[in-house]
Amino acid sequence: MSVGKAFAVAVVARLLGASLALTTMECTRRGVISRILGVASSASVCVLKPSYAAVDVREYTALAPLGRPSTTGDKCTGLSLSQLSERLTNDLQSGSTGRGGYFISGDISADIFRDDCAFVDPTNSVSSLSRYRNALAILFDPQSSFVELLAPLEVDETHNQISANIRSGGVLQLPWGPRIAPYESKIVYTVDQNGLIESQYQEWSISAAEALRETFSLNSAPYSAIARPKDEPVEVTELFNLVNARRTDSYSQEERYRIASLIDSVACARYPWARGELAGTWALVYLQPGPDGGTIDRRIPFPDLPFNNNYQIFGDESVTNVGELLGPALKVRVSGSLREEDTTSLSTPKRFRAEIEGGGLCVGEDGGGCLPLPIRGEGIFDGVYLGKRLRIGQNINGGGARVVQVRVQ
Repeated sequence: MSVGKAFAVAVVARLLGASLALTTMECTRRGVISRILGVASSASVCVLKPSYAAVDVREYTALAPLGRPSTTGDKCTGLSLSQLSERLTNDLQSGSTGRGGYFISGDISADIFRDDCAFVDPTNSVSSLSRYRNALAILFDPQSSFVELLAPLEVDETHNQISANIRSGGVLQLPWGPRIAPYESKIVYTVDQNGLIESQYQEWSISAAEALRETFSLNSAPYSAIARPKDEPVEVTELFNLVNARRTDSYSQEERYRIASLIDSVACARYPWARGELAGTWALVYLQPGPDGGTIDRRIPFPDLPFNNNYQIFGDESVTNVGELLGPALKVRVSGSLREEDTTSLSTPKRFRAEIEGGGLCVGEDGGGCLPLPIRGEGIFDGVYLGKRLRIGQNINGGGARVVQVRVQ
């Protein structure tokens, strides 16, 4: 067995233990189907929810299969904090030899770290540069992952430290290819008296439990691989980078404030409406409640369980809403006609009217067998923005909620 496969197997075994330790079964009296249909229910539904017991996740995620610690060659001692900051900036963005930021490639400058450097994050603690580097080299797929600096590195001469803020995300090299949604990290490097980094301490914008959940989710969050169009507004690009590969429950309050500001900015502008761009599949990645706290009209099913995805599929004169109940294996589909209210207008906002004509509870990823559901009604929404890879819509007759969607294949 290769080192990479051995590492993956060991991580799976250990994380399964941590996942079970961090999770308890909680029963709620919510009927999911009844909630979608807007009727009362007395059925009990049991769901897994995190129970933040006194469990140190790092006990389950130690880098055991990566061999014994070893030396990593000559060291470059005596560098100033400013010089180290320059080296770290390059390593974080491009990697020591250009193979990609070291958090997704393991391409780290070993000559500026002590061999017994302590690397600590919410899920791991290891005092070995060689083992840490080996772990990073086989953890992420560099071709499908990214790291970006959020600001220049800061030097603290008083405490002999350097700090960095990054955003990263991507695909893990595990058999089911889980996608880790973009998250932010604060990193503090502490330097010893010889000018070598003796510790790297990380804090994440997501919890350890959330990281484990994403690792073991067989249903990755929606992701658009479309490159930035040349004519895409700057605000839309920033919004896309914040929401792509995310689920609606994964945002911090600070992120929500920024996203709300970006949505308002885009909504105030008038952009050309490219009618043909609407056709296709759009995945829900962000939900902004309406003025009275309203979310999605209950006739349009968007279950909020954390492992589910929700889509809208637009045709020229049709719309289908897909809300997963148990991932792609069980979902509700509702379909109807779609009509543009003012066909003469060529700019945003654009108003649409959807007549929902029926739906079904469907089993299987291909939606083969469906049990008919009595879903009927009218939906009115505005197209606030429409681009090649991002769409903003606002519900008009169901509470005023705004949605951000990304185009997926």
